[in-house]
Amino acid sequence: MPVNFEDPWFKGQEVSYNVSELQECAIAVDASYFLRQLLEQAENYNEPLLTALGGLTGIQARIQVELDNWLRNRTTPFFIFDGQPMVGQDEVTTKQGREIQKQTGVAWKLYSEGQAEAAVAAFGECASLYNIQALYPMLQDELRLRKLHFLVAPFNAAAQIAYLDMIDSDQCGGIMGPLELMLYPIQDCVIRSIDWTSNTCAAISKKNVMKVLNVSEPHFIDAFLMTGTPFLPPFPPLTDSTLVKSQPYNIVDAINMLRTADKSVTMVSTTFHDLIKNQDPTWLDKYRKAWMAVKHFVYIAESGEVKVHDADHLTNDNHEYLGLQIPWEMFHYLNTGLMGPRLLSWITHSQVYVLPTLDGSATEEYKKLVSSQLIPLEETALSLVLARLHRGIVYKDIKAKVWYDDSYSATVLDHRHEARTKTNYGVQMATWGVIKEADIKQHFPGFEHGSIFSEVHALTKPDFVKLTFAEQKNKARNVESASIIKSICLWRYLHIRGYIDDQHNLTNWGKALDRAMVTLEPVVKKFPTVPYLYESVLVAMEMVRFGLLNGSLKVVEPLSLPMHGDDDDKSSLMLISRCATLLKLRHQANGYTGPLSKNLLTFHSLAGEVRSAERALMEAILASLFLYGQGQRKRDDSWELSHQLPFLFNPDVALGIAVKTYFDETINWNSEKEKTERLAKFPDAFVPYSMAFSEDLEVACEFFEAVYAGLQTLDGQGISANDLKAWSKAKEYLAPRTLKDASGN
Repeated sequence: MPVNFEDPWFKGQEVSYNVSELQECAIAVDASYFLRQLLEQAENYNEPLLTALGGLTGIQARIQVELDNWLRNRTTPFFIFDGQPMVGQDEVTTKQGREIQKQTGVAWKLYSEGQAEAAVAAFGECASLYNIQALYPMLQDELRLRKLHFLVAPFNAAAQIAYLDMIDSDQCGGIMGPLELMLYPIQDCVIRSIDWTSNTCAAISKKNVMKVLNVSEPHFIDAFLMTGTPFLPPFPPLTDSTLVKSQPYNIVDAINMLRTADKSVTMVSTTFHDLIKNQDPTWLDKYRKAWMAVKHFVYIAESGEVKVHDADHLTNDNHEYLGLQIPWEMFHYLNTGLMGPRLLSWITHSQVYVLPTLDGSATEEYKKLVSSQLIPLEETALSLVLARLHRGIVYKDIKAKVWYDDSYSATVLDHRHEARTKTNYGVQMATWGVIKEADIKQHFPGFEHGSIFSEVHALTKPDFVKLTFAEQKNKARNVESASIIKSICLWRYLHIRGYIDDQHNLTNWGKALDRAMVTLEPVVKKFPTVPYLYESVLVAMEMVRFGLLNGSLKVVEPLSLPMHGDDDDKSSLMLISRCATLLKLRHQANGYTGPLSKNLLTFHSLAGEVRSAERALMEAILASLFLYGQGQRKRDDSWELSHQLPFLFNPDVALGIAVKTYFDETINWNSEKEKTERLAKFPDAFVPYSMAFSEDLEVACEFFEAVYAGLQTLDGQGISANDLKAWSKAKEYLAPRTLKDASGN
């Protein structure tokens, strides 16, 4: 999510060095900082429409180029990734996000008024709204391919990097990251940037900064915290232009304020009591928590233990500033990639926080989704993991907060009352046994573990279903095979979500999912390089079940609705476009150039929230398998195992926009000639950097047909008659508009 404003005063304290001084060294690099630099540095940043598209088209290529530069300089980057958010971080992120949403609102207004260049520039100023952690899997995958070691910190990467520098670790000869590193007891210098073209790097010395400012280290830390960090909002008087005339403020202003109050943050807060009370009445308490969190930072020691700095002086209320202490085993799962930080942060902070979206539209269906519909999934995910943790955590209520309403609060997990569902998911999951690979291949020679399709379709055979039940001889115990673990996790997930019943047979929704995947199978084989098609079918089914994948014309931006046809035609095209938004437009490593759609971006936010909750549930299922000793814990494939399970894929809206734009045209759709001409001319005119638009269009149309085929098996059960009718009308709308071979051949 958004990064903090970095004080421009420090820029003047940077010193330039030749990059040759880094050769044959390993540098500990803050991964979020590295990725932000790729997005926001003027010489690199060529995707200003990031926040309008909900994703990037060329970031992977830029990551590869940057890593190649490190290799050419014979310098090894040792990436450290952020883990769980710190106490207060979600609140700061939310506040910043809402401010940036106002800027995106201005950009959308400019776009609707036809001021394209001004709109692009305005969108380009909002890149920090994008959740940088969404790029972690891509970067980690690239690092693993290159056999470059990386580490996921328990909390913030800066603290972990500071530990490595503090002990003068052999693992790194230097550190690179945000100014936040200077809050910690580092040796001295922080590398801020590297310019491979000029072969120079910029670094800043903490000792020199304190010398220039003429302050001690405690005084410096107080002033730095006052200017704001990712986990503490800035001291309110600093942002008041009547008090600090030169805005934006800097650390010198904070130091001057402290000097008027005997260098005491408490005293300076008393001086501005009324202003703070009006703007942020709990700021001083937040500051004290932030100060303690910095003093007692959490890190992974070189021995592999998770430790707290200066633990001998921890206060009894340390849960107030560090969060609840979860078992070290959970940090191991985080570091090895078995699970992400989101579910763990819910437990550590006893809070599920819904962060700001890119579109900034808190529609009624969005509010219903995050405040009601997804709560049971989150509750289930938590219950699966909490059952194996110590009682001090189990008997702690977990609340929910949302970005669009500060007054909102709901209980996700209440240990004093019955769960929303009476199903005992632990017992339910235990019914799934380990099937021998030979037995699987006997029934399904082409069975592909983790594909979702294989796991679903296998249950159409009664003889195979019998093999899935856990008996004494085939209970899951210390399973080593990653393939078997993936299939068990998927079956358990499908069981929990109601695609499979207690007899391990497909339910009506399971049969619908199977039909959709069977229908799509030829397309998957025809286009093997198009990613995540079966997963996208599952997401589509979930969106239908939540009442979100439809042709509704109640949208946030009427101007981006289809322009041609009657309401039925417009509704049909919106439904088809929303389906396409679940897929990826294959694009060159160039910034996107083409039309935009706030309506599809809003749908993208809905799909993103669904994927996020489903991913938390999937990770909980995987983690519980290891917590119960059903999987072998000592392994080196945890990252691959986790990342081959669904719901990490979150494409941008480019294909949805392209499909909508392509069909929203008044040509004679019954003429094969006119359709062929339309397809031939369209890419250059609207998506000039697309790599294979005709293929992507064909995939999108076949994807819609597959989901439609699956929904037809429901026979009106589980889906309203009106929604089913809308799907039928959309099929009729699409039929004359597709070529027999959408590639044009």
